Amino acid sequence: MAPSFRILYEDESICASVKPNRLLVHRTDIDYHEPFNLRDLINKTRPKEAWLQPVHRLDKPTSGIVLFAGQGDALNALKFEFVHRRTTKRYWAVVRGWTDDEGTVDKPLPTAHNPVPKEALTRYTTLARIELPHAVGPYETARYSLVECQPETGRFHQIRLHFRHLRHPIVGDYRYGDKKHNRFVASFTGTDTLMLHAGRLDVKHPDGERTMAFEAGVPESWNAILDGWAWEGDVTGVPREDRVLEGSRD
Repeated sequence: MAPSFRILYEDESICASVKPNRLLVHRTDIDYHEPFNLRDLINKTRPKEAWLQPVHRLDKPTSGIVLFAGQGDALNALKFEFVHRRTTKRYWAVVRGWTDDEGTVDKPLPTAHNPVPKEALTRYTTLARIELPHAVGPYETARYSLVECQPETGRFHQIRLHFRHLRHPIVGDYRYGDKKHNRFVASFTGTDTLMLHAGRLDVKHPDGERTMAFEAGVPESWNAILDGWAWEGDVTGVPREDRVLEGSRD
């Protein structure tokens, strides 16, 4: 059965979609065996000449907003915005341990196709923390933080690797994370997916006259801990519904 996805917004130039966890944006040489990918699902009913292409990518385990456009001026204009870092991207994550109130991780990382590290910078703000009376690993309690992240660059697995570098791996990260905490949180959410969500994207529309702000609500599985845990802090900043905001025209 094909995974479900959502369309946030679509016009003659762009299509903003919401990718679920564990779905590829498009088929790759490594994951060629995967039966589904978001690009093919979006284009399933479109004629070949009208196919949309992804402007950027998300990791397979990450949920959130992916922008598409048709071949030509719109696609080129949007890619230009990403390459020159004129977009604003915000992610939300649940991580192990208590993070600082705010911070910046400036640690170079290799790209997907080049082992030589390149600059990589992620800013984050801690929205809330919690300590649960459950022994997970060597400690008598389990601590978690809810963070909002703003990556300034777009390196391979950047946010996941930067929080591992901080020793606060993202919950549900079975490649870079803490398996004991992954299993513990999964018992509350009912799913073992990565708790990293690309929930906000601000980008200039290809028409050059307006900015668009897309928000995508977090996966339903997040509700069990956002609503069920007694967080110290403010969890209301986490997007729970889909929204599209259009900025002023130039």
